Amino acid sequence: MSLQPSFVGPQRVYSVVANSCPRWCAIRHGSHGGADDHVHVSGALMVKRTVLRLAASIDPDTGAQDGPVVYVGDEEYTLYQAEVLIDALMQLVDQGTHGTAVGTGRRPAQKSSDGR
Repeated sequence: MSLQPSFVGPQRVYSVVANSCPRWCAIRHGSHGGADDHVHVSGALMVKRTVLRLAASIDPDTGAQDGPVVYVGDEEYTLYQAEVLIDALMQLVDQGTHGTAVGTGRRPAQKSSDGR
């Protein structure tokens, strides 16, 4: 009588795929069989009602990778496009925080307190 299992179940698949997972992957692979073994998805970050996630596919046999990409809701961005979006948002935040006029890099004219 063998003590070895006769069925290699999801736990075996999970351990093989988990070894090729990016650090940010939050999926427990092997529970659905098929494509979920090749797709890696991060945990969700929420901004208002918009979900932000990373996703990539990695072929466990060849190591060929597609992604990662950033999802902002249903919109997909390459890492470069996401970085450009972040820079643009930071520029707007800086302009709003420091009072610079949008697009000019100059501060708006201040009204003089002595009536001039």
